[in-house]
Amino acid sequence: MFAEKLFSMVEEMVHSFQHVQPHVGVAMAVGKKVTVPLTVHHTLEQILGAVQQGADKQELIPRVVEQLVKTSPEGRRAAVPSNEAIFGPETGPRKEWKNQLANQVAQPLQLFRPTSLLDASTGASDCTSIEAILVRALQNGTAVKAAGSGHSYSDVATSPDFLIDTHGLNRPSDAKNPITGQLSQAMLRSPLKLGVGAIHWNGYHPDVNRALFETEAGITIHDMNQVLEQRNLGLMNMGGYDGQTIIGATSTSTHGSGITLGPFPDMVRSLVIATTGKWNGKTVGGKDPGNGVYYYRIEPTDGITDPAKYADPLIQLIQDDDCFNATICSMGCFGVIYSVVFEVMQMYWLEENRSETTFDKLVQALQPNPANPGHFPDVLVNTRNFEVYVHPYPMDGLKVVEMDLTKPPETYYPYFRCLVSARNIVERPHDILGRSGHRNIISQMISLFRLSFELMIAFLNLFPELVPFAISASEDALVDSSYINKSYEIYNLGLNQDSGFAAEIGFSLEDDDGNYTPDHLIAAVNRIHRIAQVARVQGEQYQTSAFSLRFVKASGALLSMMHGRNTGMIEMDMVTGTYAGTEIMYRYETNMYSLGGRPHWGLEFDFLNGSNGLLGKLYSELETWLAVYRQFNGRGTFNSAFTDRAGFTVME
Repeated sequence: MFAEKLFSMVEEMVHSFQHVQPHVGVAMAVGKKVTVPLTVHHTLEQILGAVQQGADKQELIPRVVEQLVKTSPEGRRAAVPSNEAIFGPETGPRKEWKNQLANQVAQPLQLFRPTSLLDASTGASDCTSIEAILVRALQNGTAVKAAGSGHSYSDVATSPDFLIDTHGLNRPSDAKNPITGQLSQAMLRSPLKLGVGAIHWNGYHPDVNRALFETEAGITIHDMNQVLEQRNLGLMNMGGYDGQTIIGATSTSTHGSGITLGPFPDMVRSLVIATTGKWNGKTVGGKDPGNGVYYYRIEPTDGITDPAKYADPLIQLIQDDDCFNATICSMGCFGVIYSVVFEVMQMYWLEENRSETTFDKLVQALQPNPANPGHFPDVLVNTRNFEVYVHPYPMDGLKVVEMDLTKPPETYYPYFRCLVSARNIVERPHDILGRSGHRNIISQMISLFRLSFELMIAFLNLFPELVPFAISASEDALVDSSYINKSYEIYNLGLNQDSGFAAEIGFSLEDDDGNYTPDHLIAAVNRIHRIAQVARVQGEQYQTSAFSLRFVKASGALLSMMHGRNTGMIEMDMVTGTYAGTEIMYRYETNMYSLGGRPHWGLEFDFLNGSNGLLGKLYSELETWLAVYRQFNGRGTFNSAFTDRAGFTVME
């Protein structure tokens, strides 16, 4: 489909070409005037001649695009993205930090990369420890923020003062070389085994075989998965990218898909935090510091640790539901989280099947089934990980359907193409089946052009009218069946960290009685399609990827997007460098609040503002969260642009 549309445009350009200067002419492309160098015109003529002689259009796409990016539609230029590194190799003063998209740039007083919680031998002068950094901050009245891999596009992970790169805190628990404060089996009242080494299970029963795994918080999901596999363990779920630090993903409530599976915070059973605020509730063990830095192990009231057996000399144990449920999704506002205990499961294998459908059929499949608990539809009950990619534009073969916005949205449902991904646990195979190449829309689109990323986005920005067809071709190419691999290989979609960005909003999947309904999610999809239509027609602005629907179990984390309700998450992806990409995201995000949408703390672009009371409307337990925040950040050590914007900042 894409090749046909592309060569149709080339034919239009060649046949309508007119000289205006010795080396330049003008032509029509998708109904608009384009300035075309004479050399490009001649090359395109040669390519069309090759097609007439039987050449494969698909094979000629890279050559065509290389020529087309040399043309210049009137009043439009290409936007070539930046591919700068997230972190430089150095720390100290006068160092610049950028997030993955480079839309958040900080030049902090100091960039630190600690490798330990504390170092008693050198004390506060040792800035390779979290303790030393916090002591120095208290002495100088500076703020502190811990950052992960920079996968958040909001200002949630930036600071103008002391910025901590947590990648140095990457050691998993170990029987021979324990991390600071590491739990032992003897301290637990939980019957689950601590995975400090390989666990030998009695048979393959991953759905019921569970364990606990403790690690320093700066380890990346990729590295954590490698350690878990060595110990015959696996994460219960994860998102589509494994470059994040585990605490960065947890603190912003990153998630996968599956209505029985909660987000990352709901896998946490215990964590250790360093902070400058004193908890005014009950604690066990540890000690109050003399330097203003407190260490707490935080768990639910019925947490995994037996308080009668807990006697760590440094870290005080807090077992309090409000404190725990606030801290597990606290966006770095409570302190620096040093280590985390996750509930994990026996290492397992998944089978993924991808099929195409249309939105009308998807809506039908998502209707409630009163025969199932909670009225969930069969497709969610029978599928462990169910996810859908929805085309932003209605397509009818080689044309985009022009929507009449006065008609009901259902009128156009049959024209919105969808790619459905369904995953279930299977027995370990003898061989890996299916393919393991490009498995997300953006990577597949890059593969379609077989050119550099910069040339691809330049081409799409010059000829945005072809974007809908490129999306369709990418969806077609991702159809697959019986792809079996290790769980983390299936979850990880292989997206290059610089290739795309996204905004994400969550919507309730519950009616007033607490039963499942897709109505709020469908209303949001209708609005996205309407916004996409208006932007395309009125401003030639295009969303350069399909958007995804994910289904997530309700979360206990007070400021998780899934708090208190089963949630349908909509992730609106975009190729990095897309013309007006931020403006498109702004329309999507701000138009979702009136539908009860909760934005992802990391996948938003600083549009959310706490001054209008919106956060209180979206999160019923905001005051409970703030009460914990005011204790741990009573001295303002963890104030930031994010806490200012959200209205959290403590003013002394």
